[in-house]
Amino acid sequence: MTENVADKSVEQLKQERHRDYEVYPQGTMQEVFDDLADRREKCPITFSEKGGFWLATSYDDISSILRRNNRGFVSFPNIPDGKVAFGQKAQIPIELDGPIHTQYRKLLDPLLSPARIAAIEDDIRAVANDLIDGFIETGQCDVVPQFAFPFPGINFLTLMGWPLEDAEKMNEWVEIFLKGVPGGTEEETLQARIRASQESRAYIQAIVDDRRANPRDDITTTIVQTEFDGEPISDSDLSDLFVLMLMAGLDTVQSVIAQSMAYLAEHQDRWEQMFASPDSLEPAIEELLRWTSPAMPTRNVAEETATVGDMTLPRGERVFCPLNAANRDPKYFEDPDEVKFDRVDPKPHVTFSLGAHRCVGVHLARTELKVAFQELHRRIPHFRLVEGEKPRELMALTWSVDNVKIAFDPAG
Repeated sequence: MTENVADKSVEQLKQERHRDYEVYPQGTMQEVFDDLADRREKCPITFSEKGGFWLATSYDDISSILRRNNRGFVSFPNIPDGKVAFGQKAQIPIELDGPIHTQYRKLLDPLLSPARIAAIEDDIRAVANDLIDGFIETGQCDVVPQFAFPFPGINFLTLMGWPLEDAEKMNEWVEIFLKGVPGGTEEETLQARIRASQESRAYIQAIVDDRRANPRDDITTTIVQTEFDGEPISDSDLSDLFVLMLMAGLDTVQSVIAQSMAYLAEHQDRWEQMFASPDSLEPAIEELLRWTSPAMPTRNVAEETATVGDMTLPRGERVFCPLNAANRDPKYFEDPDEVKFDRVDPKPHVTFSLGAHRCVGVHLARTELKVAFQELHRRIPHFRLVEGEKPRELMALTWSVDNVKIAFDPAG
């Protein structure tokens, strides 16, 4: 916009740029993308009175805000309505900022480094094949429950040194945390999340107690034994950290696999294109990451004022930054709603966020996606959606799809 807004109050701007946005939309993903595109063209940052937040839609604005954590913005609370997630304090480390966040990143980054992940790639590949073994002879697969969801869950448990037989229990908790009770009321979802929180924290506390008494050579023991400024991490903070790691470790990968397989089932030429040469897979995965973009962070003005687009907002204002809006900005991605594996020098997508809160598990996620697609393609070179079945879109705290039912020739 070209208007001079320097002399306008924030209340004037809210009135002029008022355009409500449903955080939990009832339409289709494409309808939301069309709405975001319309906003981006007409007024890139609008104010939604529902929830009381600003909605950023351009790549430049969203990337600028994300890079300024600790420099004008903080991440707590990290949901657009300003509520504390699940009735708790700031989630560790995603809603922490400043020195304490730096301490956690110095702890976690080496534990999920490229070298550490490369060392377990064979284990990740074995998990993928074990899951494929479970359905390959039937000629059909319900992608989310039979592969996309358990795959990162089992890898997470292996990495943490937690019992693999508890994978289904973990998956159920994460489903409730992120998607609530499908078709249920807000109160039903709240109560389900409270129960899931209580159960998961009790489970994690038992693991923490065990590692304190019986240290092992695993990531959990390393974290439990860590001290900040000479003090051990409290049991409460360990529980918060492990719950967050559990959600983050499962959600993005399962969402990208589910959305991608739904798309590829109807675009088998792209499935072949992904494996046309040894160099084809990596850019294809990056394009699918751009196109799916499950996460939607919020940032909050923490200083007296902060610049957001062409506006100056005061402390306490919240800005919702859906990553899929940035990743579908036509300024940097021609025909942004299309999947194009051959984009020339594409702008780096922001699916793993940017700045201080860039996803700590990025190397694990990319390795999991590479292995998943390689093994699925090797063993299921051709597939299609089951006749009469249609993927169902899920738009909550993160975006995904389910009911992705595919059919294939068991003999390949």
